[in-house]
Amino acid sequence: RRRGARRIRLGVLGHNTPARRLYESEGFAVEGVLPGEFFLDGEYVDDVVMGRSL
Repeated sequence: RRRGARRIRLGVLGHNTPARRLYESEGFAVEGVLPGEFFLDGEYVDDVVMGRSL
């Protein structure tokens, strides 16, 4: 905020439910989903984009 930022955004793996709940508890909301963005352990995983106002 001191430098003029108004929003903060992050990406979290779609299957990482504990992290998504933590971010939601801090005011983040899902802004979009990039389906199959990452290939991990032989499986495609979504990237969930979350953001919040500062």
